Amino acid sequence: MRYNVVSQLKKHKLRLFYYLTGFLVIGFAVNIIKASDLGNGAWDTVSINLRDFFHLNLNITWVTMGMFSFLISFTLMLIVISYRKKYRYLLMVFPILFVAISIDFWNFTVFHDYESSILWIQFIFFTLGLFLLPLGLSLIVKSDFPAFVFEELMLMFVKISKAKKITYVRLSIELTGITIGAIFGYLTYYHLDQSLGAVNIGSMIITVFISPIMTLYFKALKISN
Repeated sequence: MRYNVVSQLKKHKLRLFYYLTGFLVIGFAVNIIKASDLGNGAWDTVSINLRDFFHLNLNITWVTMGMFSFLISFTLMLIVISYRKKYRYLLMVFPILFVAISIDFWNFTVFHDYESSILWIQFIFFTLGLFLLPLGLSLIVKSDFPAFVFEELMLMFVKISKAKKITYVRLSIELTGITIGAIFGYLTYYHLDQSLGAVNIGSMIITVFISPIMTLYFKALKISN
């Protein structure tokens, strides 16, 4: 009996380790991809470009990437809850909050909105981020604690659309994020340097490759999906 209790405690500690480490890795990955200046992941482009829109266009400089990450994900969570009508989905607020805190933690302590203009450094940063981002996501899935709102949003749209292939729904959600990010990038940056801010070729690369890389991590971490 005592052995079982100790075993369960160790198991829960390991799950918590995976969970918290996953958030730290995600926050680091978001920032190092941003530092590459080659394009962030779909919904990260919204958080970053919206933050910059407030900073540069509205002169509201106290808002952060993490704040907008939380606001966007929280809004999507409310959409899921309104459709599912089950309050257990409120638990998604914890990963939403932890990701937001992690993004701001790494930016304030290490990156300070740094963006490289040296090609080989950009390539290294982007490649690291490309592999770290799905690693963080995989660790959170491995923990079996509450996961991300985007997974539930995807399942919601699969049910609504009666889609036979979940891949198409996932890509639609990702492309929606990139489109919204591009709009705010255009409003913020296009008149300054003809760019779309955090939206770049890397945004599409992440959209295409994040799922296959996660599949590799799932196998390595022995996660059943």
